[in-house]
Amino acid sequence: MISRIYIKSFRGINELSLGDLLPINILTGDNNSGKTSVLEVLQSFEDPTNFRLWRKLIRKDARMPRDMGMSYYEGFYDLFNINSEEKKIEYTIDCDGDMHNIVMTAEETIEEIDENKLYELQGVRPLNDVLGNFQEVSKLEIEVFVDGNKVSEDSIYEGQIRTPLPLSRNKSERKIVYISPIRHADGDVFLSSVLNHPDMYQEMLSVLKEFDEEIISINYDSDSSHSSRKGVYKILSNSHDKALPLNVYGDGMKKAVLLMSAVIAARDGILLFDEFETAIHTSAMDKVFRWILNTCVKLNVQLFLTSHSKEAIDKVLKCDSNLLDDIALYTLYKDKDGSSVRRLSGRKAIEAKDNMGLELR
Repeated sequence: MISRIYIKSFRGINELSLGDLLPINILTGDNNSGKTSVLEVLQSFEDPTNFRLWRKLIRKDARMPRDMGMSYYEGFYDLFNINSEEKKIEYTIDCDGDMHNIVMTAEETIEEIDENKLYELQGVRPLNDVLGNFQEVSKLEIEVFVDGNKVSEDSIYEGQIRTPLPLSRNKSERKIVYISPIRHADGDVFLSSVLNHPDMYQEMLSVLKEFDEEIISINYDSDSSHSSRKGVYKILSNSHDKALPLNVYGDGMKKAVLLMSAVIAARDGILLFDEFETAIHTSAMDKVFRWILNTCVKLNVQLFLTSHSKEAIDKVLKCDSNLLDDIALYTLYKDKDGSSVRRLSGRKAIEAKDNMGLELR
């Protein structure tokens, strides 16, 4: 379990410390206060030697074609603090006394590069054959250090959208699962993990009755005729004449299935839910959140949640009084000196809100 995070510099965060972390941690605060950035730091901690994992932190819309939108050069550039001339990411994580310091540095240079290579990296073809022509472009020379030792390095060129980044040489021993606010829209879930745990499967079905009270089962259909060229998950319900693909259901059902299946996939690891309440109607929050929190504790999953929603935070705090000693709430602030945080235990948060009218967000 992670007991403390100290972020010296990452994106817009400067000198932020989150201490006394518990099994369930709620992060809230104004827009741009750094909630998502904290989750991204934790996501990179799964294997900071792996450039492919750092690439996942780039806020590039996964649904856009790879030749549109933000380049990887821009994405990596934005990982560094825009208010500092020094391009350096640094954070320290305490895992119950086992300290780890992670540093990524980047030096911006100009290089003459063969236009054929440049076009290839930018994902375009030259109109005419280009031989021996060179072009000056900006380049980020990136190095990653873990506990003072350089573990990886690579270069990214301006406009680059193809990233032949090296695989990590190390097999990560950490299991960290990140769920973005819109991932449910893609129908990408972890049901294979669920179907391998019959007891969890039955519990999930019980909770999903909040969305379809006639639900009977969820099964994997491997019919090769599917246009996606892979199988799909289908829901069998007395409400319909035949089993329907999960994607046919509304966002609430898809989000609930995604979150619940992610809990099981993250067993003995760390689970990161960004704006976890998105798409889930308030009428279903109690049962869904109660199952998620209790199952995280049962499966030894440390949970980090971000939210803007006053109602969703209240639902999490009050969904099960037996969990209050396992919950901490952190409100993040941006100030002239950088970033600051207010920490309340689950019990104190409820008391401060209900008895003193404190705005938890």
